[in-house]
Amino acid sequence: MSVQASPSRPATKSVGAAFVDILLTLVVFVVVLLAFLIAPLVALAVAYLAYVVIRPRGRKKAAAAAAPGTPAGRTGSAHGFGAGAST
Repeated sequence: MSVQASPSRPATKSVGAAFVDILLTLVVFVVVLLAFLIAPLVALAVAYLAYVVIRPRGRKKAAAAAAPGTPAGRTGSAHGFGAGAST
């Protein structure tokens, strides 16, 4: 039994197949890159929405119900920078 060893043909692609491969690789690269860029923004947006939904609403009502003539959240006498302009 004898086996004839002949040099194999080099595998070649047509120009169209090579272009499709490059285009497909580029599309995959762009999709992955955009996913890595957009994912943190989506995570921040979801976290902010969760914060807005879960935060206690009691603080907003207490700040809005401040005594007339005083800025919201301020009590007592003014001190520090610009204290002379305050009445």
